[in-house]
Amino acid sequence: MKRMRTAATRLVTCAVASLLAGGVLAGCGDTRSPRDDRSGRVLKKNDDYTLFERADGMRVELRYRHGRGLTERHRKDGDWSAERFVHRTKTAPCQGITMRGQGELVAVIADFATYCRDGDPPMENVAVVGSGDDLTDWAAKGTKGSDGWEKVRFGDGRVDFEERWSSGSSTLTWTSGKGFGSPHTQYKPIRADFIGTWKAEDGSHQLVFTQAAEGQPLLTISTLSGAPCTVEVPVYQVGSTSVEMRGEPRVTRGGKERFCPPKPFETEYELERDGGSLTLIDFTTSPRKQLMTYERAQ
Repeated sequence: MKRMRTAATRLVTCAVASLLAGGVLAGCGDTRSPRDDRSGRVLKKNDDYTLFERADGMRVELRYRHGRGLTERHRKDGDWSAERFVHRTKTAPCQGITMRGQGELVAVIADFATYCRDGDPPMENVAVVGSGDDLTDWAAKGTKGSDGWEKVRFGDGRVDFEERWSSGSSTLTWTSGKGFGSPHTQYKPIRADFIGTWKAEDGSHQLVFTQAAEGQPLLTISTLSGAPCTVEVPVYQVGSTSVEMRGEPRVTRGGKERFCPPKPFETEYELERDGGSLTLIDFTTSPRKQLMTYERAQ
């Protein structure tokens, strides 16, 4: 009921405002015109294609061609243009094509994976930009290793494709006259109190937490006695005083030993609130089990 009352109130407000203004106001129901909003609109969409209309009336269709890639065609007043590929791949398409517009620019997100429609995540992520009054200029950039671009943002002569996850974000930018650059990845930093070297209370090994600018925070674990072992693994802050290992540890010296590294997805390093010591915790047990304590190296 609350949503219905809000919608009704908005319609009445728009109607009254329109009468007082002596005309139609942008933003009131379906009264927007292309002059009021330059973003365009999606006309039709299913798993295999999206039909989009720019604010100036130009229509453009992006379509998956299974086993061949992604195509576009467009029209304004006359016949459809010849269909052409903007990205070629033999990988099967995912479900749906995202399209956004701003003025003469049309931005497209498409994803591919062998079993994507059976539930697997994307394997290939494609960002596409169409530009120009006649929409004959197209650029595409394929990337791999992520779940796909999530948002499109338009700027002054640029389009940003963005993806965010728990430990950071990635942005791919298209710029007018230059095309696509390389993706820019920015990781969330861990608390500064973690940074530095910590030695295990039994003297068996040490931890070194590092991070550089927008790079991924990294933990290096090295044995100080016994069999040699050095591993590197990315870390992510999961609480105000805790970090976890994220990703597969990379062995750079010797082989894996006790706590070099500890079990991923089962353990975390917890910092005392005063920053005095660090504890390795097994959070899969109840109560949680303390496995090792570390003191900051002098």
